[in-house]
Amino acid sequence: MKSVLIGTALAPFLFLGGCGSSSEAPPEAPTASAVATADAGEGGPTAEATADSADAEGFSQKVEAGGNTGRFQFEYSWPAQVSAIAPLVARFDAEREAAYAKWRGEWDEAQKDTVMADCISCRSRGYDKEWSVVTDLPRYLSLSASVYSYTGGAHGGTVYDALVWDREKEVAIKPIEMFRNAQVLDAAVQDDFCDQLDKARARKRGGPVKRSDDPFYDCIAPVANSTVILGSAGKQGFDRVGFLIPAYNAGPYSEGTYEVTLPVTPALLDTVKPEYARAFQVR
Repeated sequence: MKSVLIGTALAPFLFLGGCGSSSEAPPEAPTASAVATADAGEGGPTAEATADSADAEGFSQKVEAGGNTGRFQFEYSWPAQVSAIAPLVARFDAEREAAYAKWRGEWDEAQKDTVMADCISCRSRGYDKEWSVVTDLPRYLSLSASVYSYTGGAHGGTVYDALVWDREKEVAIKPIEMFRNAQVLDAAVQDDFCDQLDKARARKRGGPVKRSDDPFYDCIAPVANSTVILGSAGKQGFDRVGFLIPAYNAGPYSEGTYEVTLPVTPALLDTVKPEYARAFQVR
């Protein structure tokens, strides 16, 4: 993997200081590489690991700076499959440069803060976006990304991103854009989604989940509370839909993020836009 490293080595996103520190250890958020694990069967991770392209290398940039007045860390990476697609590299390069300018600017501003001069964590900033392959089909490359950001204080947060690259049309598509709309997708998967989510909650909480109006126990709306990704167990078409749920959307921060994976059923296939129907397979 091609990499760019600038600055001195720091512990990854370890920004501890006099204020904003916490005795509670933040949950370990799954990275995009953790999301891209081998197929574990029904209900398992949606993403699958794939071999690096022999004709291209992945890319990783890491920038670190700072010291006693605050620390800065920026990371951005993508796998070899992306490097083999020039228009997609250009898209990610532009996004990477914009993200770096934003976060470096915020860190520079934080260094000027004299009110919290003795608080390293308050004046530190961090950003890490890691793209990974969900599945690589002849026409479509499905990608997901974990996006970690730190804006000072006790801990940062992880959200997700996703896109599908159409090799034939040379365009990037958000997975949710391949469906007619969020409402029909929600209606098709709501019951199964909530059943799987409650099972995941029960595993983390060590006991059955009793649903209530509390959002951490409620049957949440799938699309509004997650990033949709598309996977394939059979490698012939998209036959699995994943929902990557950030912390706080389905449980307290201490529980971390959640992932729900569902097979493509006839009811789910009916929610796909006609122009993409052939890209999906009922499992």
